[in-house]
Amino acid sequence: MNERVAVFLGWVVAAVALAACGGNRALVGKQQAVDSMPKATPAWVAKASFESDGMRFYRGAVTGRSDMALGLREARAEAEKAIAEEVKQRIRTEFGSAIEGQNLDGALGSHVRDLIAKVSENVSVSGIKLSEQYVQKLEERTPIGVRYVWDCYALAGLSQQDYLEARTQALSGAVAKAREEKNLKAERSLNEAFRALKGPTPPAEPRVDAAEARAPAGEAPR
Repeated sequence: MNERVAVFLGWVVAAVALAACGGNRALVGKQQAVDSMPKATPAWVAKASFESDGMRFYRGAVTGRSDMALGLREARAEAEKAIAEEVKQRIRTEFGSAIEGQNLDGALGSHVRDLIAKVSENVSVSGIKLSEQYVQKLEERTPIGVRYVWDCYALAGLSQQDYLEARTQALSGAVAKAREEKNLKAERSLNEAFRALKGPTPPAEPRVDAAEARAPAGEAPR
């Protein structure tokens, strides 16, 4: 009888141990917040982008970082990347709409849009400003205990004026490309599109004829 009881108890202990191990495995990877800066979660953390006071704001976020400072730098880079992508897309969309209103023939319209698309890829967006940052410290269960990681968020903004400067830069580049091609129709279309967007025509780059181009610096062409 005692032997049977001992065997039974042994099975019970083994079952309890296995259940405990299974429970621990189920908890691996579970996270819970233990701290944050600032303490209250800002509303912008839940928004990918929004507009306020003439500024367009974008959120960058990275999660599970072991280094808080590095995580914040990565989050800021993500926000700036989102702004740059939005500027490119907005430039293409606005010029595309303006060009459609000109009723150009298919080939010319497509070429003008291609010029804008190519130039906008390399447009330099200046004036991006870091507005706020938020970090949350998390405790994460591991097979051997716990570790601490950070979820990092950054909010960056761009003013309408800085966007307009980027748009003007894109148009100037597209016009320069059209001039290189000696495509007067494309150049005219680009300037008309810009006027339709209610902006002044960008300053024209001085035209250089062949004689001026060959003349050495400081020497008048013959």
